[in-house]
Amino acid sequence: MGKIKKINVVDLFAGIGGFSKGFERAGFKVVLGIDNWDVALKTFERNHSGSESLCEDLTKINDQYYKNIKTKTDILIAGPPCQGFSMSGTRQIGDARNDLFKEVVRAAKITDPEVVIIENVVGILSMKNTDGILVKDIIKETLEKLGYHVNYTILKASDYGVPQARRRVVFVGTKKDNYEFPNKNKAQVTVKDALGNLPDVNKDKYLSARTIFQKMMQGNVGAIYNHEAMSHNEKVLNRIKHVPQGGNWKDIPPKIYDVGGEHSNNYRRLDPNKPSITIKHAAKSMIIHPFFDRVITAREAARLQSFDDDFIIEGSKSEQQQQLANAVPPLLGYAIAKSVKKYLSKK
Repeated sequence: MGKIKKINVVDLFAGIGGFSKGFERAGFKVVLGIDNWDVALKTFERNHSGSESLCEDLTKINDQYYKNIKTKTDILIAGPPCQGFSMSGTRQIGDARNDLFKEVVRAAKITDPEVVIIENVVGILSMKNTDGILVKDIIKETLEKLGYHVNYTILKASDYGVPQARRRVVFVGTKKDNYEFPNKNKAQVTVKDALGNLPDVNKDKYLSARTIFQKMMQGNVGAIYNHEAMSHNEKVLNRIKHVPQGGNWKDIPPKIYDVGGEHSNNYRRLDPNKPSITIKHAAKSMIIHPFFDRVITAREAARLQSFDDDFIIEGSKSEQQQQLANAVPPLLGYAIAKSVKKYLSKK
């Protein structure tokens, strides 16, 4: 397979296609993206013009569909919904979303790709099913029964050029037992490195790109898309003004912070000299710009996720933020894709 010019990739639970973008950057051909959120798939379609898309619940896709795409499925990548595993959620054992990885296994069983990759939150490693069996062991064992050698590890996005301390578990199943996870980058990209040439929301022209990352991200579209601020009432704005760089809700006087929510990243103002915290829905968790008294825009969240500025996100401002929160950072996907390419090139 190493001599094939274009190796085909199918992306399940594709969302807006951050994982796909990483594989495209490494020279793979993303032939199909499947997701059941129509807005996210519109974003996928807009930014993956050479790929087919299917808006469908994977549990409702029949086996014949996968038989029909078997010949063009060399690599299967997937990021099943993670809310049931997330440490910041309720982590209910009976949550139906906890079983969605089985849809990836079903697709792999029928399409028989050379490589299967599943990305998820770190919380999946400690989650058990209703029978008390660790989900990570089920994933490993079911893929092994299909003939794959399975490795998994925790990857930190900031180790691979993403300006964000996002940690994710990556399971990689390969037909040969010689896959190696990507090597870490020595240098890390900070929030200031990432956002420094993005002006405030009342400006429509980029500032001069000064860092390698800014030059890489700044696109050719000219205008700045997805860079509208969320509206804040006077009470919220007052809370924001009390938070210093790197601070959070604890810096807000109790009489002003009367909304509850005591997660360490609530009302977190980003530290410009470090990689960002994990990007969630910026307006719901109140991720504050390091210099401006407002929540970061979708464009700024996209930068911190390593989506370049040509990647335009569909939907309302809130939907844009949620799409980005759900996404795999393209540069993390790229690092994984390069390691897969290296694996495929081995004899």
